[in-house]
Amino acid sequence: MRIIYHCYGGAHSSVTAAAIHLGLLPLPTVSPEAIVSLPYFDEHSGKELGQLFYYGQDIHGNDVLILGCARSANILKRTVRSALRLSSGDNDPLFINTLNGVNWCMRIGGFLSRRLGWTLVGRPLVTKGTLRALPRLTALVTEALEEHVNLLF
Repeated sequence: MRIIYHCYGGAHSSVTAAAIHLGLLPLPTVSPEAIVSLPYFDEHSGKELGQLFYYGQDIHGNDVLILGCARSANILKRTVRSALRLSSGDNDPLFINTLNGVNWCMRIGGFLSRRLGWTLVGRPLVTKGTLRALPRLTALVTEALEEHVNLLF
């Protein structure tokens, strides 16, 4: 099965949630350096919106991907489902919206870093926000996987 974490830009909350899912973060004590060093963290720009990025495979053999949707999440989900069905006949992917885990520091920092290109100001702010959001993002990942446990394992 494919598990797709999606958010607005595909650069912060979806990356962090995918990393939590794959056990790439040393929870519960995570350093700012561990966040910033995650693959794709604070890297995607508007050009990558709508593109799936492979993040890894979990211990059950599920492919974990990330996706930036902007304001088109429903359209992109339909497109991805259709494309996967046509290409592989695979089951529908599990989409997990990570925007519920985003706080104001992440929003402002992400905007400054990704939209305006002010990484010196935005990246530390979005990193601080991500550290604060870890409990919520961890709960979001755990809840989603427990809810769909019959589909996944």
